[in-house]
Amino acid sequence: MNLSELVRGGTLCLTKAGLAVGSSTDGMRTNDPSGAGYFNFAIKGIMYSCADADNNVDFTAATQVALTTCLYLATINASNTILVIKGTEVVTADLTAGKVSLAWPVPSAGYCPFGAVKVVATAVFTAGTTALGTGNAATYYDLLAVPDTPITS
Repeated sequence: MNLSELVRGGTLCLTKAGLAVGSSTDGMRTNDPSGAGYFNFAIKGIMYSCADADNNVDFTAATQVALTTCLYLATINASNTILVIKGTEVVTADLTAGKVSLAWPVPSAGYCPFGAVKVVATAVFTAGTTALGTGNAATYYDLLAVPDTPITS
């Protein structure tokens, strides 16, 4: 959805969640960079807040093949239940060479996207088990909404 198409409602993250690796290293956390201790989001035009917490963004046991790159989308619902959605993995060499692009996962109904992590797996990566950043490069993104263009490198 483009903001120019927004007539009523809207599902958006309104402040930076500060997505980062958690202390367990196999999960993530929110850490609002403004120091407020929470981030704000809207689902269908209604405002909500979620308090920062360590390891509050848990992966499911999705497995990513070695030598691939994949996006994982962090989303939240009105009850502050966080769901991480695995995207489609692509061969890292093909992404780097510009042969393929990395599509953003689609959020589930009733969930607001607030962040994402791009994992470049040098070995098999099992979300929720394999440590982020240990042999697997991780890039974190804070999101207003799902970007309208894929990642091309």
